[in-house]
Amino acid sequence: MGRLLVVGTGLIGGSFALAMRAAERFDTIVGYDADTAALARAQSRGLIDEAATDLRVAAATATAVIVAVPTDRIAEIVLAIASAGAPVFDTGSVKGSVIAALRAAGGVPTNYVPTHPMAGSEFAGPDAARADLFRARPVIITPLHDTDPAALASVATWWRAAGSMVTQTTPAVHDEMVALTSHLPHLLAYAFMDWAATPHSAAVDLFAGPGVRDFTRIAGADAAMWRTIVAANRPALLREFDGLMDKLGEVGVLLREERLDELQTLLERGRLARQRLVGADDVGG
Repeated sequence: MGRLLVVGTGLIGGSFALAMRAAERFDTIVGYDADTAALARAQSRGLIDEAATDLRVAAATATAVIVAVPTDRIAEIVLAIASAGAPVFDTGSVKGSVIAALRAAGGVPTNYVPTHPMAGSEFAGPDAARADLFRARPVIITPLHDTDPAALASVATWWRAAGSMVTQTTPAVHDEMVALTSHLPHLLAYAFMDWAATPHSAAVDLFAGPGVRDFTRIAGADAAMWRTIVAANRPALLREFDGLMDKLGEVGVLLREERLDELQTLLERGRLARQRLVGADDVGG
């Protein structure tokens, strides 16, 4: 069955390792991490069988390599190990900037398969990893025209073995849509909590019910990681941000001018859109 090399043994890399262990897809799982404490913890938790200290040496014997590191480090790692020949796939939430960096450095290796699991947590590190993180969650694959078909097929098979729903699109479509569905909501959650933390008439926690807790859960994620993500997808994120600001401006006008019938129509459109997205039985509180 071969050897899986997990580069980055935190939440995503560690969860993929656990999922592959549960699915019995690889004989041996090897971990590599610049954070030696995280690497040691991943091994002690049983996420990996072996801890590698030399990335290129570990890649030379790998059957598959998953690169689960911050977006701004993906290209350098792919370039360092792709020549070993095994399928290499990443988990970055931005594709265009990684592909551009690879092209600028000499070209995109044909055995590199860009992927993005639409799964995560506000928690991080090996201790947050779990085998079911990707179960019933979408994984977006964005192959290029010269991506090796065999590598693409293998990567899709491994993600399906993790329980994921695999779909394909282009890097540009991916980056536009994750700006809307992931990056913008995170930005809003952080901004809302920053505003809520300013002085008000009473302590916010006394009045924070399930609605605000659900809405702001993702603001608990690592800020440094999200700085990297939003910087990498800044053009697409700004387009979605500007569009939402226009919509909020519309809401503000209707509210200030007490055009409540029109405001209700807008609210109803939003309610129906969410119902189509998540189902009629999932109602926020």
